[in-house]
Amino acid sequence: MTWTEGVITRRPVVEKVKVSTPVLPYGAWRSARAHGDWTDVRVVGERASLARDVDTRVAAILEPRLLPCEDEVGRRVTLRHLSLARVTLASHPHRVYFVVPAPGGPPHVAVWPSEKRARLIGAVALAALVALVVVWRLLA
Repeated sequence: MTWTEGVITRRPVVEKVKVSTPVLPYGAWRSARAHGDWTDVRVVGERASLARDVDTRVAAILEPRLLPCEDEVGRRVTLRHLSLARVTLASHPHRVYFVVPAPGGPPHVAVWPSEKRARLIGAVALAALVALVVVWRLLA
């Protein structure tokens, strides 16, 4: 009698790919992640279905990553996407509104300062810091 025992371990390789452009501010991205009605696209098997299920720009970015690897048994691609609106109003020039469609309810709106306002806030903070250092040096 011969007893044979072994363990077969397969470690899946998971690669996260971010394709979105333009870059969202962190607060708007967090809001979209939390409140957005994301659409999942799953591609199993042949790569030909990728081209018909996703945008051509996204498919072109993913194609090189979908080449078969050595000893590969199968592959699954899971994508999720969210369409949202970036809105600026003439009456509020220093704000940018990101409108995120919410699942089964009214859209969620995230308000973020415009790039010009963010630079102004940074400049004011830097000026306050410089003034604080100057006053501290004069008193020391």
